[in-house]
Amino acid sequence: MQLIQGRELRFRFAISPTAFSRQYQCLLVMTRTGFPEMFILSPNLLELSDGRTLPHIYRHDGGGTKLCLWLPRKSEWSSHMRLLETYIAWTSEWLNYFEEWLVTDQWAGGGEHPVPKKKKRWR
Repeated sequence: MQLIQGRELRFRFAISPTAFSRQYQCLLVMTRTGFPEMFILSPNLLELSDGRTLPHIYRHDGGGTKLCLWLPRKSEWSSHMRLLETYIAWTSEWLNYFEEWLVTDQWAGGGEHPVPKKKKRWR
């Protein structure tokens, strides 16, 4: 665990969604002002997907794959909830669905993902 300038907490951990799964290196990032963010650092999920578009992820600048774990507009997470029971458990569940998706090409995890907003062009 690493505290950066008293403003950001970074927690690195390894997780396997099932006893038969590969191990994933993860990074949970928390700031005082925002929601936690979960990244899969390795293995590279884009490489594992063989060119397919990964489901339920967010674009971001930086390393790893940023996971989409819950619906903010439905208030499925709040700061009083335990990270072990939410973000870390949801990450394991997401990875389990991801491994199934690699084989079946069907996302069984449900949910919805917002369409990215188009950038406004100035004329």
